[in-house]
Amino acid sequence: DYGFKHSEISALWQLAKKCGIEEPLSLYISENSVNRCISSVIEEAKQKGAEDSTQVQAFLEKLYKFKTRVILDKENKRGIESTKSLDANQKLSVILKGKGVFKSRILNNGTQLIILLPYQISKQSKRPEFLSESEWDGKEISVYFWRNGDAGYAFDTKVIGTGIFRSDKALFLMHSTKLDRTQKRQSIRCKCEIYAQMYIVQQGEKIEYDKVETAPGYKCLLEDISEDGAMIRIGGKGKANVRIKIQFEINGALVVMHGVIRAVEWNSQIGQSRIHFECTHIEKGMRNTVLAFVYNVIPPEQKEIHQAIEQASSEENQVQEETSTEENVQKENSSQ
Repeated sequence: DYGFKHSEISALWQLAKKCGIEEPLSLYISENSVNRCISSVIEEAKQKGAEDSTQVQAFLEKLYKFKTRVILDKENKRGIESTKSLDANQKLSVILKGKGVFKSRILNNGTQLIILLPYQISKQSKRPEFLSESEWDGKEISVYFWRNGDAGYAFDTKVIGTGIFRSDKALFLMHSTKLDRTQKRQSIRCKCEIYAQMYIVQQGEKIEYDKVETAPGYKCLLEDISEDGAMIRIGGKGKANVRIKIQFEINGALVVMHGVIRAVEWNSQIGQSRIHFECTHIEKGMRNTVLAFVYNVIPPEQKEIHQAIEQASSEENQVQEETSTEENVQKENSSQ
């Protein structure tokens, strides 16, 4: 399933023993065991000056694919079966038949699931708008949410009451044990702050995947990244379904990703867009560079440096961005 040749499986088993892993079969269930093997391969290849060789990069690619499967298999088994497992502040999308889709979040989870009175953002005023509580009371609704580090879920339930919870107008919902999983992740994504150059691929333009741009492009910031794409912040209003190329460095290594803008979140107040970028092509060595960053699997001599930089960066960026929408929701909700 992972594309290993018989000789590579043998080498992987020998590598496991070399790394002090007594039972090689633990590689199938232990992320840490796979980490030790990957780090060993990188370190040994670096000592021999062969880290960029085709053979080493091909073997690393298979190891990363193997690691991804180990992580996702573990997470897929960790899925939830009841709304009683949900945490407070979990963001929700709520559908009320005939009225549309509303935003909400969990206020409290006890004998009942208590959520903020759902709202929609007005296209004209950009402020939250609410239906009266009576329009929700007793209604059947559908709820969708994305559980951090897991997957998307959906469930149907009934509004069994309305009222006030800690000064917020709220709906009281019946719990559900029938949760449908809506999506399983195919790649691992991590948050980051990487400055990059973005280039628009014109319609009809011949794409040269191995070309490295020397002229400056549009400046942008990668906010999260995976081997399959990234979340990109740019100044100005982005446009969906546009082919682009992004170029940046990770730990001094050049990475070029080709792909398509699948969706755009436009924030008119700050004049910026968040772009959902799907990568359709990346060279094997560059994919491994991204995966090494995502998994933070680096040789021992670089690990302390990386941790120091990461710690300094996190301390400098402790202040989180608060949106005016959330502030408006609290004001509007409490004033009604």
